[in-house]
Amino acid sequence: MNEPIEIPNKSSFKINEVCALTGVKSYVLRFWESEFTEIAPLMSSIGQKLYEHRDIEAILLIKKLLFDDKLTIERTKGEMKILMPREHLVEASFNDYAEDNGSMDYFDEGLLPPPITSNHSYSQTKRVLIETDFQKLVMAKSKLIEILALTELLQKKNNWK
Repeated sequence: MNEPIEIPNKSSFKINEVCALTGVKSYVLRFWESEFTEIAPLMSSIGQKLYEHRDIEAILLIKKLLFDDKLTIERTKGEMKILMPREHLVEASFNDYAEDNGSMDYFDEGLLPPPITSNHSYSQTKRVLIETDFQKLVMAKSKLIEILALTELLQKKNNWK
């Protein structure tokens, strides 16, 4: 556990991929999901859990606190609140967050895709967002704009079509 784990550059991971990356068994991971709010996988359209980078980071931190630091589950929950603060999280749906906080601009400006809605009968995991998620998206957008500008410059310079 001393070596840092490099998380592949993917937007989401299936449970077997998360287990392989973290070394945590699937039944343990499912239990941790019920105990730690920091692990909040999304549900795919076919009802499969999909984990994001933040989930994997939380899993690795929980694993360290429980196994390396030998903390109890209750103490680990307390440490997680300090190490992965959630005070800016909104447990409402993605639309509610955008409307309540004046963040609809993120959709209008094209910074975020419109929220995905589904007519499936299974209960969906609520999307949890924090302010840093928006900041990261804004930064990523500006980087992409820079890359596009450089690409256009190269196209003009080299007469590419």
